[in-house]
Formats: sequence, structure tokens, C-alpha cells
Amino acid sequence: MATKTKTAVAAKTVAPAAAADSTPTETGLPAGFVSPFKRVEMQPNIRIDDGISCIAMLVNQPLDTIMKAAFQRGVAEHGPSWCYASQLQSILRDYGLNAEEKECSTIDALPDVALITAQYNPATQYGRWVLWHHVRATGKIKSFHYVIDPAYWIDPSRHIVTTDIQQLITPKSPIYYLEITPKQMTAKSKAK
Repeated sequence: MATKTKTAVAAKTVAPAAAADSTPTETGLPAGFVSPFKRVEMQPNIRIDDGISCIAMLVNQPLDTIMKAAFQRGVAEHGPSWCYASQLQSILRDYGLNAEEKECSTIDALPDVALITAQYNPATQYGRWVLWHHVRATGKIKSFHYVIDPAYWIDPSRHIVTTDIQQLITPKSPIYYLEITPKQMTAKSKAK
């Protein structure tokens, strides 16, 4: 479950596959476009693992692997529990990614890859994480963006959202997100 905290740190992006043209398919994605991220579904009725599922999508690892990393960072092994942004950032660092916690007022201000808070409740300061991907224009396609939603209770037609993203964003509230970027190599880390 996404929460607004004032901590920041770690993540990495994947180069998108090029699309053959910009004609939308049934999912709303351009024909021929293959997302570099494979959807990982939350565990039904077990815990609140939306953020952990999004990390599994980002780093192309099984949910169990990322769940073990979350347990090592203090997430309870049994019963409902969730990862705070600082725990997600710590897991992402292990995979060579930075995740900086930020906020913006419009989807146009979102970065290329991020975990964004969907259905954010300002009163409780909770929402749930979904994976955001903005694909930049090339000679063959126009720019576009989509969200991959790990929620187990949604209709399969909503697993990848392209046109109704505003439905996931709380009106009159900032969009809280973790911007995902490759971890910068320093001279010290290169020497190891």
C-alpha cells in the first residue's frame, strides 16, 4: 500500500520495445508495442503487496523473490502488511535502481518510469502502488503512457490502463510517486 512519507532513495528503467506503428490495439497500446514490464499480480486476500508486485515487474523477478527481500526489511511474514516507500527503495537499490519520492499535480509531469499512488486517500494518506510507464515518441510512434495495475480484484481488461488513467488519480490531490531511475555509478563503486 502506498503511503506518503518524506524519505527518498533508489531504482532503474528498462528500454521500451519499439512499436511497429501507433495504431492502438484493444489494450490501447500501439500495435506491435511490447511492454518491457510483465504484470505481476498481488496475492489474493493474503496481504497488501501492491508495491512488492510492482517491484517484481520492474526487476523481472518472481513475486516470492521480492517478498523475501521485503521480509528482510521488516515487512511481516504473516497477515496483512505493506511496504513503506523506504522499504521499497531499499529493495530497488539491491537491483541497481534508485527510487526518489516525489509529488506532482498532473500526469504530464510524471517521469518515464515510476510507481504512482492510485486511489490515494488524503485523509488516511494511503493509496496503492501501480507501475507507470511513459514511452517517448520515435520516428514510428507517438509518445504515450500506460499503467500496469497489480490488483487481483480488477477485471483483466483493466490490467493495463492507457485511457482511463485519470480514474486512478484522486482529484484535487497531488500525485505521489517514486521516480525510478538507474543507480548512478560512482568512481568508488566502479573501482570495486
